Amino acid sequence: MHPTDSMESIMTGFAGNTPSVSRYWNELKNISDEEKISLIALLSSSMVHEKQETDTPKKGWASRFSGVWKDSRSAEEIIADIRAARTQNTFTTEL
Repeated sequence: MHPTDSMESIMTGFAGNTPSVSRYWNELKNISDEEKISLIALLSSSMVHEKQETDTPKKGWASRFSGVWKDSRSAEEIIADIRAARTQNTFTTEL
């Protein structure tokens, strides 16, 4: 019995066995144990890294917008343009 034979039965019954997983398994099942361990470490670290990014609050997320706005107008000119563009709410509500 080849060590991958038992894995074949596990892969057959594995709930997450998608066509992609099967394709990767078929490509990788014959690599050496050292290569498999290296691959496991890489995959695991990528999951931990992604989880840490999604679990931690985005502190200072607004700072990435600093300096992004490009405009030749001064702040005062932009403010004046915004104020000039304001409209009155003419919608009336009857109670």
